[in-house]
Amino acid sequence: MITPLEIRQHTFSKKTLGGVDPEEVKAFLQNVSQEWEKMQEDNRKMKAELDKTKSSLEHYKGMESIMHKTLLQAEQSSKSTLENAKKDAELKIQEAEYKANEILSAIHSDKRQLEREIQELVSRRNDILQQLKTFLANQTDRIRTFETQEALHYNPSAQETTKQSFFDSYFAENSDISNIAVEIAKEL
Repeated sequence: MITPLEIRQHTFSKKTLGGVDPEEVKAFLQNVSQEWEKMQEDNRKMKAELDKTKSSLEHYKGMESIMHKTLLQAEQSSKSTLENAKKDAELKIQEAEYKANEILSAIHSDKRQLEREIQELVSRRNDILQQLKTFLANQTDRIRTFETQEALHYNPSAQETTKQSFFDSYFAENSDISNIAVEIAKEL
């Protein structure tokens, strides 16, 4: 590449006849030299600006790459967090269902135990009532027997009355044979 200095210092061979005006050539070369210098300066400025722009572009590309990586990491992190949250929620739901099933199982077991205990208590109650009825019936029979024996022992005329009342009460329920019973009672 030719420099402005080379343009200024360039010399032309002189022709004596029909040659060029050296002052004009010199002025022209000076003019070209200045323009050329100006173009080179502009070119240097443009190269410097281009280098600066390239540097900025590389910097921005680096930032873009970092931002892209950051966005990918954030996206992966959010996906991972979401998946972990879903897994955690599913695990908590499973734990809650398991505990609920355990509680229901315990409640059903307790219910069955209470039903068995209630059934046993009802059965014991019925047994005790039956025993009490039997005891009271036996005691009532013993009292009647005792009264009858006492009445017979101390009052012979009560024997007739006792026989008659026995037959009356027994055969009152059976009217067909009640007449026969009355006859038998009179004979005794």
